Amino acid sequence: MRILIDIREAHEYKMGHIPNSINVCKDLLELVPEKYLNKKDTYILYCDSGPNSLKLSNALNKEGYHTTSLKGGYSKWLKDNPTL
Repeated sequence: MRILIDIREAHEYKMGHIPNSINVCKDLLELVPEKYLNKKDTYILYCDSGPNSLKLSNALNKEGYHTTSLKGGYSKWLKDNPTL
């Protein structure tokens, strides 16, 4: 199962996000990943433009989670999906 996670702040998520994503801010995923993630599923993380989710993804993978970062983040997704 792949789960899409927006790691931006709640107010940014409310202003717009990728459909079917959930919002868990970066700070919470860094502090208590076990509360939001399990080591069986795969997670796709995204931020506004990519660097924050890439850094977090690398750190979580070192802890045994299965994550990847959406290249270009929400900004690139918006460019690629202008009608949504």
